[in-house]
Amino acid sequence: MGALEPDPQFVPLRVLPVRVGRRPDVEMRLTDPTVSRLHAVIELQDGSPLVRDLESSSGTFVNGQQIKERRLNVEDRVRFGKVVTYRLREEGLEKVAQEAVELRLRGLEIAVKDRVLVSFGQWQWSLLPGQLGGILGPSGSGKTMLLRTIAGVRRPSWGIISCGSLADVWQHIDAHRRRLAYIPQDDVIYPLLTVKENLLFAAQLRLGQQKLQDETEQRVGRALEFFGLGAHADKLARVLSGGQRKRVSVALEWLREPELFLLDEPTAGLDPANEARLMENLKELARRGATVVCTTHLMEHIYLLDQVLVLGIHDRRGVPAYAGDPAGLLPDLQCRNFADLYEKLEQGDFQPLASHEAAAAETDEELSAGQAAAVQAERPSGSTGTGRSLRELAIPPEKEVDPVSIRVVGQRTWLGLWRDRWMRWMLLGQPAILAAVVVLTQFSPGRIFGMLFFTTVVACWLGMNNSIRDLVRDRRGYIRDRLSGLAPGSYLVAKWLVYAAIGASQLLIFLLLIRLFVPLVLPENLKEELLERTVLGWLGWWGALWLVYLGGLGLSLIVSTLVESEEAAVAWLPILIMPQILLSAMATGSSPLKYTDPRPFRPLVITLAHPFTEAKPAEEGETPERLPTIALLVDALSLALVCRPGVLVIEHPSVKDFGTHLWLGDLCHLVILIVGFMLILWFVFLRQERYWPSLVGY
Repeated sequence: MGALEPDPQFVPLRVLPVRVGRRPDVEMRLTDPTVSRLHAVIELQDGSPLVRDLESSSGTFVNGQQIKERRLNVEDRVRFGKVVTYRLREEGLEKVAQEAVELRLRGLEIAVKDRVLVSFGQWQWSLLPGQLGGILGPSGSGKTMLLRTIAGVRRPSWGIISCGSLADVWQHIDAHRRRLAYIPQDDVIYPLLTVKENLLFAAQLRLGQQKLQDETEQRVGRALEFFGLGAHADKLARVLSGGQRKRVSVALEWLREPELFLLDEPTAGLDPANEARLMENLKELARRGATVVCTTHLMEHIYLLDQVLVLGIHDRRGVPAYAGDPAGLLPDLQCRNFADLYEKLEQGDFQPLASHEAAAAETDEELSAGQAAAVQAERPSGSTGTGRSLRELAIPPEKEVDPVSIRVVGQRTWLGLWRDRWMRWMLLGQPAILAAVVVLTQFSPGRIFGMLFFTTVVACWLGMNNSIRDLVRDRRGYIRDRLSGLAPGSYLVAKWLVYAAIGASQLLIFLLLIRLFVPLVLPENLKEELLERTVLGWLGWWGALWLVYLGGLGLSLIVSTLVESEEAAVAWLPILIMPQILLSAMATGSSPLKYTDPRPFRPLVITLAHPFTEAKPAEEGETPERLPTIALLVDALSLALVCRPGVLVIEHPSVKDFGTHLWLGDLCHLVILIVGFMLILWFVFLRQERYWPSLVGY
């Protein structure tokens, strides 16, 4: 049987069995990102349809209950993932249209630690589907905090948020986020991509493989037309005006057709023409059935709103002062104009819509017993805040690594690097400059080991310097895509592949220049030692340098995950690279050589076989000399350095009474360090991403 059209409205029973998922080769291909690539199978068993989950990441549900396998009856509802639902009819499965989203806030309280920022008391507010609502109020009244809470970014300390069929969104937070688009005040777009590329990459990330290329491009084309961006499609985003950038931000989220739009100060900083154009776009979104909420402190376009919620400052917290038709705002609060209104709201000269003192008790009576219990479970005993949970991003669970996401993130990263003129010259120029420095130091080295060591330091430096700013610089874009379904594994794999490929190219250039120019300055006795290396030997040298580069890359990405700014990331560079030099045997350690001579690392096998003494006594019959305590410490610390095994793999040292393949132990040591750094990066990344929204304005 051939595949049905994507997202079929009806699946006849006669076509069963069908496989359900996002893979292009399945018979029933669904487009929602919460559907796994191979999600479930529907088949006939004894004449009745049966659905079987195929270990999907988001689950398969029948009548709201997650199942592994279930026989279906007429009128049963089957949900694949978080959103897509079908109802069984006599003739087949009929797709259920998503319910209109009505937003309702009841008894809401938002607190940080012990300070209440916003309090609704026992009061409730609702916004109907298809309405454009505004949250107004002076600075400090909690507009942005309230919007983040509605978006499911920050958990309320008390109260219930209902949205459509979700009686309490925090009980189904992933499903809630699939329905909405949250657009912060600062635009989250990539300045070195064109407008069309921003939209196209975002569409591919949000829709994955479920949409064919021409379908995706058609959707991007409709977005460009709807938001008036067609004339700017091929411009880099960094040259756009503020209003154009804001429209791009909204268009990015519109691509997946969310039912709830939440915008924080969308008109801030825009000129009157761009303000009007954006508000018209938002009004049109509401007319098409979406529920739209925006915060603002500007009143020029208030009458375009269907409903307003006005917050004022009372008792050092934001409280509702008015809700309803914009036309009744000034008369209800007895203000002559908006200047009077804001003065009243800032000074608390108004009657709040609810009493704070009775909030907790009366809210419990208002809510159902089950919902109140759920809210109470989230509120720590004896505290009005939720502590650490308010700083964390309640993000979707880790999802499967998606090849499309890897390709898109990788391509986006590469274009961002290559189109930055200074970054492009740095990527190309660093290998040449560093090769020239190494060449100039080899006029009388005494031994070739020093040059080998310096090449490993260069490789480690390139891995660190290329990428140490990347994850902190890209944090805002990552959070936006993560909330839309991007898996952290896909993101990290894409970054690793891009920088690994860059490093391989840089080291090829670097080593080629070493091969061409170092022989011109080396003394004759050392020149032969260098030139006698075969092509295979040079390839091995390049491979070892690339592994060292990957070690440096892992370390830098860990730092980039942990720090809060690009400046802090760059400040870590000397701390990361200097131990590779200063803890090396080039600078200190134990050796009978003069202090001016290079002192090679001990191969790992030697350290393991003779951890406390020299490898062999100077003369037969003598007791091996015990290493000083400081030498033991340096040797132990150097085990964490990628340059130690890297240079030994390149040198292939020969040690009496040990095999010729002694260097294989150091190769294993180097690989273990790289794998260890990557595992640390993975665990640190998953832990830190929960706290990033507070750093980037979400």
